[in-house]
Amino acid sequence: MEINEIKEIIKLFSSSNVDQLEIDKEGLSLKLGKDKTSVVSAPVEVVVPTAAAVSSPAAPPEDAEDTDLFIVTSPIVGTYYRAPSPDADPFVDVGSRVKKGQTLCIVEAMKLMNEIQAEQSGEVVKFFADNGEGVEYGQPLIGIKVG
Repeated sequence: MEINEIKEIIKLFSSSNVDQLEIDKEGLSLKLGKDKTSVVSAPVEVVVPTAAAVSSPAAPPEDAEDTDLFIVTSPIVGTYYRAPSPDADPFVDVGSRVKKGQTLCIVEAMKLMNEIQAEQSGEVVKFFADNGEGVEYGQPLIGIKVG
């Protein structure tokens, strides 16, 4: 076996789903194996509250005085987007009827797109953040008139 063949075999093995490979050719034995205990890491959301957040919750916007207005807040620090991509239509607009569980917007954090879903059904009446704006944990994003 030539060194180039061995390199190609290793490259193909690395990118495959095969855990072990053994080749005996022309008096040469090649054994390859992958660590079965490898860990697939999932992103973990770590929220570290600031002193201000611990002492008092974020003040609701003045429009929140209406008891039928549900305020959707950011669950993480990141960048707020109203649409799935720059050239796509927004998930919702003012006047849109939304159902519980419907995607309203995205907050990007560490290159992960986190879909923010409606916790209440109703009508979108206000946006508190601008598209592409950095948002903080607990910051109001969208006002939904419940009903």
